[in-house]
Parts: sequence; structure tokens; C-alpha cells
Amino acid sequence: MTISFRKIKNEDFSVCATILMAAYNGAPWNNTWTKKDALLRIEATMSGFNSRGYVVEKNNEIIAMCLGRIDYYYNNWSQFCIDEFNVTPALQGAGIGKNLLIFIANVMKDEKINRIFLITGGEQASNFYKKNGFVTSNEGIMMEYDLQND
Repeated sequence: MTISFRKIKNEDFSVCATILMAAYNGAPWNNTWTKKDALLRIEATMSGFNSRGYVVEKNNEIIAMCLGRIDYYYNNWSQFCIDEFNVTPALQGAGIGKNLLIFIANVMKDEKINRIFLITGGEQASNFYKKNGFVTSNEGIMMEYDLQND
């Protein structure tokens, strides 16, 4: 399978929204994403000056994406925070996600980014990232405040 990698373009958002919906609406997430919700998520994620997005193509068709942002800190320290990472469900397990992570790691190294960071849910997703060299961070505690039950 020949695949290629490139930066995302605005005209890719609709196809990427379809991939996001397919990835999350099925197992193991079983969410109820609509196209409108998915487009809003992608547009919001890509709206900042520090946003970065990449797609994988097979035969000129987008089959995977990674969206995120660069967080900047003191002493020239920075990290790429992955907000969305999706592979078309029918092609999961074929090494596309792994190759996309390798591509992203190389891009970030070229940009002198220090680390790649993400928050994920579910054992299946965390196992994928662990298989690809990610480790559980002990540098913070993920916390939330539920405004719906305030």
C-alpha cells in the first residue's frame, strides 16, 4: 500500500469530518457525532496560529488525520498536543496510524518541538499509543469541572 503524508488544507475538512465521525461513532467509542459537530471540532482545532494538521492519503484519498497545536513554554520548550488522531475504521490495524505518528514525530523534530502530548480515553486507544512509544505521564493530573451538574 502506497501512502503519502501532507499538511491539511481547509478543503480537506469535510472529508476529515467524515473520518472523525466514522472513527468515533463505531466501537469502542460508540459516540453520536454529526457532520456539523465534527466540522466544528476540526475548524476550532485548526483555527489558531499554533495549530498543526496532517493527513494521510492513499490513491489521492484522505484516509487518516492528526490535528493538534503547539504549546509554548519558557526556555524554548514546546510540545505538540494531539487533539484528534483518526484512521478510517476499515483501514485500522494496517500500520497507517503508526506511520502517521512516525511522520509527525519527524516533523516535530525538524521544528525543534520537545515532546508530543495527548490525552486519550479507552484501553484500546491507550494500547495503540503505548505500542508506539508513548508512556503514561506522571507530570500532572487530568481534572475537570462539570458545568452541567453545577
